Amino acid sequence: MKKLMSEWRNFLTESSAHYSGILKIKPDHTNNSELKTLQAMLPEEAIRLPEKDFHVTLIHQSILKPFHKQIKEIEFPPPPPIILDDEVWERESLGKKSWAVKLINQEEMQKYVKEVMESLGSQNVNPEPERRFHISLANLTGDPHDSVR
Repeated sequence: MKKLMSEWRNFLTESSAHYSGILKIKPDHTNNSELKTLQAMLPEEAIRLPEKDFHVTLIHQSILKPFHKQIKEIEFPPPPPIILDDEVWERESLGKKSWAVKLINQEEMQKYVKEVMESLGSQNVNPEPERRFHISLANLTGDPHDSVR
């Protein structure tokens, strides 16, 4: 029954945590619509990322590497909803430039990361205390790997 409720919640929110080297949440249709509206307001130099590349990185791959075997065996709890800020965040670093939108519910995302790290048996349940959860909208190349980290 618990699994059924979890799957039903995922169906309703359409977002769930996925492991693909990183642990990430893909936004739902409502979020995608908001993200596209924000993209329309970006400067000409910003090359928009395609909708398929929208995601929130919860935990970077370098942190998850030691847990590679057990992470493939766990079922992630439903993540918190993605609650977007209404302002674009412009960032520059080491010749890169990108535009993103922060999530308003930073603390809720941190609690979720803590829950996942605890389930993996990690001693460090807050591996990236400086992480600001966000979704990249654009950068100078259009390649999602070229966004400022």
